[in-house]
Amino acid sequence: MRLFFAAILLALSLCSTVIGSAALAPAHAVEVQFPRGAAIGLVPPPGMVESTQFSGFEDPAHKASILVVDMPAEAYDQIAAGFSDAALGAKGITLEKRESFPLKGARAMLFVGNQNAGPVTVRKWVLLVGNDASAGLITLQVPVAEASAYPDAAVRAAFSTVAFRGVADQMGALPFVLTNLAGFRPIKALGGTTLLLTDGPKDVVEGPEQAVFVVSIAGGAPRDDERRQFALRALASVPGVKDLRLERAEPQRIGGQAGFEVMATGVDVKTGTPVKLVQWLRFGPNAYIRMVGVTRLDAFPDTYDRLRALRDGLEAR
Repeated sequence: MRLFFAAILLALSLCSTVIGSAALAPAHAVEVQFPRGAAIGLVPPPGMVESTQFSGFEDPAHKASILVVDMPAEAYDQIAAGFSDAALGAKGITLEKRESFPLKGARAMLFVGNQNAGPVTVRKWVLLVGNDASAGLITLQVPVAEASAYPDAAVRAAFSTVAFRGVADQMGALPFVLTNLAGFRPIKALGGTTLLLTDGPKDVVEGPEQAVFVVSIAGGAPRDDERRQFALRALASVPGVKDLRLERAEPQRIGGQAGFEVMATGVDVKTGTPVKLVQWLRFGPNAYIRMVGVTRLDAFPDTYDRLRALRDGLEAR
């Protein structure tokens, strides 16, 4: 099975129009900051603070922002291939520069240009970065009218401080904690909201060889009478699995809260291997937690109790 969030990789683009802030000067003496539990951080320019609205930094005085997006390592090549002049032009981006960017311990590509964002034209610097464990996009943008606050050399200086951190450090910033890993191993956290675990030695899970467990939290929650359809739609969105056959879909209490369990079988798209999926949704007043386990069909009987232990060991912070 592919990584749980592989389906969103190609949807990521340069067209986000977060307009926040920043007065910029080279900064090397300050510690790297990692926004919202992200795997990727940097030394933000003077005047920038961590945003409460998105994963990154902002300074309202100059209507500028740095947006940080975490992705799995394999996304690097997909994004690099997708950033053609034609594809960017379709999003209103006029690309001026595309070049390799020197970054210690990682590979990186820098894209520089302008983008029309409604009535505003913004100046953009987008750094695509990746190493063996992670990939990401760091986008600094500022309205052209404020661009004098962002000399190209100063933006490059800020980008030169980009650094990565491991999943253990990221887990401390998640809004939930797993008190019982049940023999599973965390391998990736995404966006400060999602944790991916596996049962095996490989850090990149591309087939059904290793069991996978994914925990994520999102705002909002469906009404009581909508929960069944909500749960079924969520399960159908799991990438890399076809021919789903529903076995069970019923409400249940999870962690003392209202929940819903769905169980189904399917076929791994890449290998044709039969797999089994179990999904638990745990509903709060303003958010819900989603837990999905996927294993080979023949391994499910030996894995199910451990998946339940993971589920029952989850506590909100």
